[in-house]
Amino acid sequence: MTSWREDFERMMIEKQWNEAVAQLEKEKTSHAGTAPAQVKRKAIKAIEKLLKEELDLLCEVTTFFAEHKSPSAKEVAAHLIPHLYDQDESLCIRLMYDIADDENWEVREWAAGGCGEILALHFEDFYPVLSEWKVDDSENIRRAVVLAVMYASKTLDESYAHKLLHLLEPLMSDGSTYVKKNLGAFAIGDALLKRYPQAVVPWLFRIVDAEDENVRWNVANVFTSASSRTFYEEGEELLKKLEDDESKLIQRAVKKARRNLEKATSAAPK
Repeated sequence: MTSWREDFERMMIEKQWNEAVAQLEKEKTSHAGTAPAQVKRKAIKAIEKLLKEELDLLCEVTTFFAEHKSPSAKEVAAHLIPHLYDQDESLCIRLMYDIADDENWEVREWAAGGCGEILALHFEDFYPVLSEWKVDDSENIRRAVVLAVMYASKTLDESYAHKLLHLLEPLMSDGSTYVKKNLGAFAIGDALLKRYPQAVVPWLFRIVDAEDENVRWNVANVFTSASSRTFYEEGEELLKKLEDDESKLIQRAVKKARRNLEKATSAAPK
């Protein structure tokens, strides 16, 4: 009896791409409606192994998967696209845009990861694309920029910090709830702050007095993340600047952030 991967690889070799997608669909769960992450990673690795020397064919397969109605196929495509960026930049941008704006929330998650991978691998080329996307009409696309920066920061060193923050700064005033809940606490508090503290902390002090309520809310929410507890003193200093804010929204965010930072002091050895 052949394994799932062997069957999938045979279908790819024989160019039975619809059958390969159907193989993915058989594995989908009721929770997300897509195949489990480990299955999709197996599919990605199988395709990469089989077609790494045949970029034209890889391009065909990736396009087929990206444009398929199957969410699992789109998710696989999201992590094949970065390998093709040098081959056909415009195609990759178009496919990734469509996947990042997909109606399925989990597909959008995988697209954000793919965008982060492209940014890390092709920074100078993809940065201007994300600069356009950050003002896109779709909140899904603007959120993809936020998460792309977060994922790319895993591999980009501190020399990239200021450019990444410059990309995020206009999004700090974005009123979309979908964008906001992924920005202050998540992308900045859980990622950029701990990776680039020497750039992020001064940046937060520079924007904390912004007129826009969303900016101030995001600054406060940076310190609701677990990772931010390391920066207790900096967080308290910033929160003091916001504690008398006229906005009830900001006041609630400050209280939430302080409750989080207090966990750092209670956990410290006495």
